Amino acid sequence: MIDDFKRWKVKWLKGFRDLPTPYYPLKCPGVTTVLDLIPDPDWEKFIEEVGEEKAKQIQEAAWHRGTSMHTFIEHFINKLAKSGDPSVALQHTLTTSLPILEEEGIPMEKIDKGREMFHNFYYSEYANSYSDLIGTELPLYSPYLFYRGKGDVFYNIKGLGRAITDFKTSSKRIEKGTVKELKYKRQLGGYALAAEHMLEEKGVKIEQASILAVQTRSAIIQEITLRGDELEEQKQEFETLVKQWHIKNGQGFIFEEEKA
Repeated sequence: MIDDFKRWKVKWLKGFRDLPTPYYPLKCPGVTTVLDLIPDPDWEKFIEEVGEEKAKQIQEAAWHRGTSMHTFIEHFINKLAKSGDPSVALQHTLTTSLPILEEEGIPMEKIDKGREMFHNFYYSEYANSYSDLIGTELPLYSPYLFYRGKGDVFYNIKGLGRAITDFKTSSKRIEKGTVKELKYKRQLGGYALAAEHMLEEKGVKIEQASILAVQTRSAIIQEITLRGDELEEQKQEFETLVKQWHIKNGQGFIFEEEKA
């Protein structure tokens, strides 16, 4: 049964023998929405301390800063994969990223901060990690579990295989055992699982999924990497979580076939 059925959402398209057939859209959550099912006492405490309005302002500022850094890194990686020359790629991203960010309405102070963090990435050991690039900003979805997302970088690692990396900004080190680390690992599991579902016919297997967290207050870059059994575990944990989301939102019927 679909809760809160909305008749106006039904679309009539050609179906069997070109007869009109009704189609109704499923709710399809993003990876981040699914992860909201995981309780986060630290974030709840933070909201209590600063208030909801202030928390929203801080989130928006972080989003602007992260968008800026992502744009510089993405343009750099794409150009480097094509040119093979870090200097050419650097000049390219510094030239092309600024007008795009300005057009998006990102405040200049956040553009400057994102550019500073990009430079920390550029001078790090990670800048040349994506030379065997498959693509950036990869739209992901699972045709089996009905969720979606977007991976920052999809590439090959020599001697290992396909990999996905997602870039984050962080004001401090992500500590082991925290809810933040747990959510990042679940996110990687969700991305890897969706990529494998999408590319199942091609036999694609994601061998590594990682978070690259560029710190805002230092030149430190922290990497959280999943491989092997740990990656498989996080894929399974995310699958359980996304099923819980669908059941909670009245769409548990999509998994009834599995029980039959």
